[in-house]
Amino acid sequence: MASGWAAAPGLLLAVLGGVASGLHSLHYFEVAVTNPSPGVPEFVIVGYVDGNLIVRYDSESRRMVPRADWMKANLGQQHWDSQSEIGQRNQDSYRIDLDTLRHRYNQSGVHTIQRMYGCDLLENNGTKGYLQYAYDGKDFISWDMDSMTFIAADAGAVATKIKWEKDGMVAGQEKNYVDNICIPALKRFLSYGQSVLERKEPPTVRVSGKKAGEFLTLRCRVYGFYPRGISVSWLRDNEVRDQDTTWSGIVPNSDGTFYTAASIVIRPEEKDKYRCRVEHPSLAQPGLYVWDESAERGADNVLLIVGAVVAAVLLVGVAGIAFWKLQSGKQKERYTRASSTDTGIGSSGEQRSLNVSLAGGAGEGLELLAEKDCAATAPGTA
Repeated sequence: MASGWAAAPGLLLAVLGGVASGLHSLHYFEVAVTNPSPGVPEFVIVGYVDGNLIVRYDSESRRMVPRADWMKANLGQQHWDSQSEIGQRNQDSYRIDLDTLRHRYNQSGVHTIQRMYGCDLLENNGTKGYLQYAYDGKDFISWDMDSMTFIAADAGAVATKIKWEKDGMVAGQEKNYVDNICIPALKRFLSYGQSVLERKEPPTVRVSGKKAGEFLTLRCRVYGFYPRGISVSWLRDNEVRDQDTTWSGIVPNSDGTFYTAASIVIRPEEKDKYRCRVEHPSLAQPGLYVWDESAERGADNVLLIVGAVVAAVLLVGVAGIAFWKLQSGKQKERYTRASSTDTGIGSSGEQRSLNVSLAGGAGEGLELLAEKDCAATAPGTA
């Protein structure tokens, strides 16, 4: 199967729209490809705090670099040197993992491994940890923090699951990372970027309509808002119609704000009964919006610009990385109202070094490095 880089925008939208569920988040996303080409590096890491891009590494520069001013201002050269070393070791380890999986599945050609890991700080002061792998854009194996077990997504991952669960070491090290490295790092980064991360920017809302045969599709586009947490619903005579609504993901704009949309298919003669309701921490009360046919042409021009900005972020800002859908086949997603500090995808300030391969092995374990611990070895997945 091909690497899936060409499908990057859609897959990345799915991930950015559905990962973080906590009050604050710190996550990494990594992708390794067997056959790099111009514009497609062999290995890329991007990190997010509360949906804000803060770091990036790629195999061409072999450097971890800050992508947020407040990260650059608060972390010295020693930190970036150590994080670069971890990225280089991870890059080397993924080559081995890709070879292992191609052998396991009896394959040749272009393939990818993807990994997402990190943590959420919940409203009740609880924590949530993540570790998920995908191979060729499909789920491979993931870690369940509650049960401390690994979930194999297909038969090829069963061998990895058995080896990783053999003595409990891998799950234990993952739990240690979440509790003792990731969460403290998240709190530290939140303090670094407090003025940026705690701001509130209200959404701009546009409602459009498109007729097709006997039906009319109403689309409520919401953009320019921060923080990430938002609720967008369609009402019919003041009744919420979530069962008939299709949501897009919540995705970042280049200016650090977010964009989302919700659509509903109705009969044209009932259009006056429908309202789009938007709830966001920046708003004193929910906003209600209707379709205004006469104003739609000007609004479409604005939305074309927004769409171009989103595409630029996806294809340039994060190097067109193709991440897998965390919940495949899900067409509808409900966004519940969040607190004023609800956030999106996390960050990679405390990058993790993988020293367990997907093949597993005695004594191997996953260990994410703290910024002051730069001696760990690289990761593996096969």
